[in-house]
Amino acid sequence: LSYILSFFWGFLSALKTHEEIILTPWEMPKKLNFINFVDAFRLFEVNKTNMLGMIFNSLWLVAGGSLFSVFASTMMAYAVTKYEFPGRNLLITINVITMTLPIIGSLPAQYRLFSVLGFINSPRIVLAYTGGFGSYNLFMCAFFRGVSKTYSEAATVDGANDYVILFKIILPLAKGMISALLIMQAVAVWNDYNTALVFMPKLPTLATGVYLFSTEMTFRARMDILMAATIISAIPPLILYLIGHKTILENVSVGGIKG
Repeated sequence: LSYILSFFWGFLSALKTHEEIILTPWEMPKKLNFINFVDAFRLFEVNKTNMLGMIFNSLWLVAGGSLFSVFASTMMAYAVTKYEFPGRNLLITINVITMTLPIIGSLPAQYRLFSVLGFINSPRIVLAYTGGFGSYNLFMCAFFRGVSKTYSEAATVDGANDYVILFKIILPLAKGMISALLIMQAVAVWNDYNTALVFMPKLPTLATGVYLFSTEMTFRARMDILMAATIISAIPPLILYLIGHKTILENVSVGGIKG
C-alpha cells in the first residue's frame, strides 16, 4: 500500500504546476498538466545529455549489465557445485565475504581498477558486472545442487562432453531461474544511479539524471519537470516486473529456491 500511495502521489505531482507542488503538495491538481511529460523530454538535460540520450544509456547498460552479471554468476555457480577442484570452498567463502563489504569501502580501489582498464565513460563499463559473485551466485548454486546428477551421468553415457551437458541439458532446466534473475537484475541496473554517477559522468543514465536534478536543481527548481521525469523513469521497471512477476514468484521464494 505504501508503494502504491507513493507512486500515486508522484503521478499526481507530475500533473501539477511547480507552484502547486510547493504550496499544496497533498491536494489534487487544479488542472491536469500532461504537458509536463512533454516538457520533460524537451527540457530535461544533464551533462549535455537529454532525456532520450539518458534512456538510451540506461537501455544498453541494462542489457549488457544483466546478461554479463547473470551469465558470470551462472557459470561460476555451476563450476563450484558440479566439479571438485582445490579452492572450491574458498570461492564460496569469498563470495559471502564480498557481499558483506560496504560499497564505499571498496569504491576507491574499484575506480582505480576501472580507470586502468579503460571502463570510465565507456560502454565497456558493462563488463564491471561480470564478477560472478553476489546473491545471484548463491541462488544458482542452490538451484544446481537441486538438479539430480542422473541427467549429466546419462548424457555422459551417451557420449556428451561437459559443454553439451551444460548448454544442452542443465541450462535449459535452469531457464526459469535464469529468466527470473535477468528480470531482477534488469530492474536493479535500471534503478542504479551510483554506477553511472561515479564511472559514467559523461554518459548519464535516466536514474542518474533524476538524481542529479533532484540534488543540483539543474532546471532552476522546476519540480513539475522533476516529478514527470521521475514517473517516466519508474514506468519501464514497473512494466518489466508486471510482465515477469509470475516468473520470479515461480522460481525465487523467501527461503531460496522453489523446487
